[in-house]
Amino acid sequence: MNDKETKADTGTQNHDVLINSVKASLVTAKGKTASIRRTDSQLFVANVVSPAAATLLAGFTAAIGGDQIFQQAASQAADGGWRFACILVAIFGFIATISGMFKKQFDDRLAQGNQCVGRLLSLDFRITTGIGNWEETAKEYGEIVKAFPEFIG
Repeated sequence: MNDKETKADTGTQNHDVLINSVKASLVTAKGKTASIRRTDSQLFVANVVSPAAATLLAGFTAAIGGDQIFQQAASQAADGGWRFACILVAIFGFIATISGMFKKQFDDRLAQGNQCVGRLLSLDFRITTGIGNWEETAKEYGEIVKAFPEFIG
């Protein structure tokens, strides 16, 4: 084997490694982003349902009476129904506060994940269509790996 054939084989191997790395990173980033999206959706539901439940419960309790709604709690202690209603409203309010805080964090991570997937899709498209040269492609992939290590590794 001469030097030209050796360099060509090495170049082809490097291209194959880059192509496989980009494809594997894209699969990993899509999976992690989808997982974040699911959790973000669950937090959104909790962030909407919890304050709505707290508001409804507080409204019904005020309109009907805590001891009327929660008769079992009222039979256990004086004003037991009212206390139980207040505890439930506090719990729903707490869930709303905590889910809102985590929702913001997941919004930021979801945006980063989407950006990573978008850049990897663009890179994969460039590889598939042959747009650009391999050095630019390798450099771009290196930048993506540096910018989004939590989505690729």
